[in-house]
Amino acid sequence: MREPRSEESQDLRNKEFWDELSDVFALTWELLYEIAEEEGIDLDALDDEDTDYLKLDDPEIENHPVTKASEAYFESSRKWLDSYHEVFKEKAQEYSDLVKMNINPEENTNNTLILSDLFEIINWYHTMIFVKAKRAVMSSFDTWEEDDIQNDANGTAKVVLKCIERSSFAWNGILKHMPEQEDVALRNLANLTFLKKSIEEYFPDAEKFIRPGFDENI
Repeated sequence: MREPRSEESQDLRNKEFWDELSDVFALTWELLYEIAEEEGIDLDALDDEDTDYLKLDDPEIENHPVTKASEAYFESSRKWLDSYHEVFKEKAQEYSDLVKMNINPEENTNNTLILSDLFEIINWYHTMIFVKAKRAVMSSFDTWEEDDIQNDANGTAKVVLKCIERSSFAWNGILKHMPEQEDVALRNLANLTFLKKSIEEYFPDAEKFIRPGFDENI
């Protein structure tokens, strides 16, 4: 049974889904510009210097504990992913040799596919975690949003929590299928755990945020 080939993996492989999502984003921007034009607002003329928003590279954002924790995970996972091709190649060859020797051929073929899924999950989410964590921190400095729960900071922080959950699942899979990678797997799991605790501390209402289309029925 290929447990790792779950919702995470299916999302990654569903090109049609992402293409459709891209079209939705494009249409949303078109509608936004149309509405702005009707209201006499020139979106292209908006100057960042005329707003009170912080930028992603401002010290308040860069030095925030959540940003630092997400950066620590990004760096540790990125370093490992840079060499993953060679690591995966060696492990895939190991399983291939077992298949050739007719040693649990079905299981070892599945193991190769499982590892591929695990790497895809880690690779996809490690960047998203870093970017979204900084976005959540930046949004937390905005004071214009009236709702204490349904706001961009909580919504983005909840996305990060979901990314952490899926990434932790993948690293536990690496721990199971590649015990020789125990040190790096445990280090990344520790970084994810620390980041999760940081988000829960600074965004205590993140889990209460209702994501349209995802959480209404929960």
